[in-house]
Formats: sequence, structure tokens, C-alpha cells
Amino acid sequence: MLKKICLGLALLLSGHFVQAQEEKNDSTALMILDKMSGLFGELKSVGFTTDISKDVVYSEDFFIKEFGSSTARFVGPNKFNVRLTGEKRDDQYSYNGEQVVYYSFANNLYAVADAPDNLIETIDWLYADFGVEMTLADLFYPSFAKDFVESMDYVEFLGVALLDGVRAFHIGATNENATFQLWISDDGYYLPKKVVITYMDGPYSHQHETDFYDWELNRDYPATIFEFLPPPSAQQITWIKKD
Repeated sequence: MLKKICLGLALLLSGHFVQAQEEKNDSTALMILDKMSGLFGELKSVGFTTDISKDVVYSEDFFIKEFGSSTARFVGPNKFNVRLTGEKRDDQYSYNGEQVVYYSFANNLYAVADAPDNLIETIDWLYADFGVEMTLADLFYPSFAKDFVESMDYVEFLGVALLDGVRAFHIGATNENATFQLWISDDGYYLPKKVVITYMDGPYSHQHETDFYDWELNRDYPATIFEFLPPPSAQQITWIKKD
């Protein structure tokens, strides 16, 4: 199962996409996804910034749109620093290969937990034990293309689009729970530019969209950014696993 790309980001795909094609998986779309996965499999480090919008439940039959952003840096095989900001949060997660530290800037609180010794296991562990989702971290798994195709009922190349004046390959996919759209840069690097998912597994469809920019590839980050030093008067709390 595709682990957490269903963080959400999307628009309903057109009836043409859902119905018109006979092939289950488009070979052009698979080639582009393989190129993207191949790049991330070769990198020693990657950094990026995102803008995020998502629909959240406001009442029983009403969703509202919330906006946020993130700055992420991943270094293989065992370090990351992710800061998530939004209307109701300003949080940081730091991983130095041994421990993950959560810090709330808004409340000056932090929690520490011993973690697995590699990125993929740690990201999966954070989600499984604490419900913490990194910013579309599945995109950067070397196995992303394979996992994505296996979790979809249909994958299609939808053509070339212009995003902020930059050419991008447009790929759509669907399964019984959601529709997915990915825009991947047409510049030889095959970097994600936008991901949109519409969830359709409840009484009302809802969307989550992420835009990627300010990419940093194979940059040498100082080790100190993956370590956490509690600010003055910060209070340590217990990190409680989800039920």
C-alpha cells in the first residue's frame, strides 16, 4: 500500500481521464515517475519548501480550507529537519539518526523519542506510532514509482502544462478512494512541482494540495541543524503514542 501519499492534495479528474482510456497504466507516465524516483535514489541530500492547502472538517457537512507551509531537509541515510507552519501550528521535527525531537514554537514545548536508525523506517514509525506525517515523504522513496502504480487502478500521462511559466509533465491517477494529480518538472531533473489529491472515501469529497519550490540537491548541510538544543525555559513533555 502506498504509505502516506494519501496526505491529500487534489482536483477531481475529468470524465475523459476516468473513462476514455483502455490501458490501465500509461507507459509515458510510468517512465516519468521512474525518472523522478531514479533521481531521488541517487541523491545524498534534498531540501525543499512547500505551500499547502487542505480541506478540514468544520462541521458535520462542511469543510473549510486551511493553509500552511513547510521547509524540509533530508540527508541519507539518517537525518532530517522539518518545520511545519500553519494557521494553528508552528512545529519542528529534528532527527539525528538516533532520536526524533518534536518542538512547538508556539508553546515552547518539546518531546524526545528514540527512533530507528534510518530515514524510511523513522518516517514510517512516526506515522504509525504518533500519527505524524512528513511532507509527502513517500515521493522521495526509491520505490515510489513502483508503490504508486501498485496502489492505483489507473495511471495516465495528461500532457504538458505550464506552472508559473515552467513546463511540467501532468500525470493523473485514481483508485477507489481518491484521484491524484502530479506535475513533474520537464527540465531533466524530474522534480515534483505540485501534487493534488481529492479524497472520495467519505460522504463528501475533500482536497489537499501541495506546491514544491526552492529545491536544494546534494547540499552539504551542517550537522547542527539536525540536533536540538532546548531554548530557554522550554518545557519537556512526554510524547504519547496514538491509540
